[in-house]
Amino acid sequence: MTDSSPLDQALLEAVLQSIPHGVLLFEPSGKILFANNFSEQLFGFRPGEWNDHAISSLFLEDDYDIFLPNIIKLTLDKGSFEGEALLRDRRDQKFFAYLTTFLYRGSHKDVIVLTIQDIGTLKTLQRESIETERVRSMAKVVDQMAHHIRNPIAAIGGFAGRLLKKGLDEKDRQLYKEIIYQEASRLDNLLRNLASFTTLPLPTMTEENFENLLERSIDLVPQALLGAASDWQKPPGEKLRSLRAFMDVETLAQCLANIFTNALEAGDPRVVLNFHVAESGDRIRFGVGDDGIGIKPENLPLVFDPLFTTKNDHVGLGLTISQRIVHDHGGSIEIDSEVGKGTAVTLEIPREKRRSIRVRRL
Repeated sequence: MTDSSPLDQALLEAVLQSIPHGVLLFEPSGKILFANNFSEQLFGFRPGEWNDHAISSLFLEDDYDIFLPNIIKLTLDKGSFEGEALLRDRRDQKFFAYLTTFLYRGSHKDVIVLTIQDIGTLKTLQRESIETERVRSMAKVVDQMAHHIRNPIAAIGGFAGRLLKKGLDEKDRQLYKEIIYQEASRLDNLLRNLASFTTLPLPTMTEENFENLLERSIDLVPQALLGAASDWQKPPGEKLRSLRAFMDVETLAQCLANIFTNALEAGDPRVVLNFHVAESGDRIRFGVGDDGIGIKPENLPLVFDPLFTTKNDHVGLGLTISQRIVHDHGGSIEIDSEVGKGTAVTLEIPREKRRSIRVRRL
């Protein structure tokens, strides 16, 4: 196993066997030289069964060509590596693991020491934490929604009671009916938006280009608003098709459609829209600019708050929903605005669902 004396080697092996994490020694070529007891339990091997297996047998096939060679190269060049990986056991069951390596340079050959910690439980806790945060966010919206629902219900009840009175003037009767209809429509709009927020699914990621995203986003904008754009500036189709990222097109298109809608409503009376997209390292930055009326400085910090709106006929959940969609993509969203000059909304999402070390050979 090493160039040590028999006593030193026995002691070393006893230490490795006592470690409560997987420990493997393998050659840079991939041949496994040693696996401790915990490794055997972790991967479902019996003693002596490692002899015919290479280190690649523990990785997914998708990681044979790039990820595993990168780990070995980093270990040989820099002496160590650490990071997460999706591994598989002998039954082909997958599990998340945290890997660390370091290089042992012996007099006869180099050996890579790999430690493996199963972090499947940690990943489960992270997912549960995300779900808990989503529930808290929903609870906050529902609590605020309850306050907004009281007003239309009170108006409907009050004017319905007036309609029941005898001798009511026909002009007043018609007015009360119109108010009841308007408040009922307002209530229906509130509940529809609440349903959109609370039933928003977690994204299902696939690799898509930005031409498809833009086209789907425009499809979701109310047709009556599209005419408010006096000019629509966007990159050439070739560039939109060439830029790709892992995304859920349906939810991200809803996010963009909300932003487009706000921009189109900011026209006075019409507006110039500019959609832009560009690479930024391992991420993609894209967004929407307009030359509309802009947002007052005191309102800018509130635009993502649930139910915040400066328009009487709006609910104020559009940007709240957009922010959550972007965060669910592992991204960010920012808004800059100046009254009388316009607003710029910038979004950023990872290009890859996987880390660059898994998809780019070093």
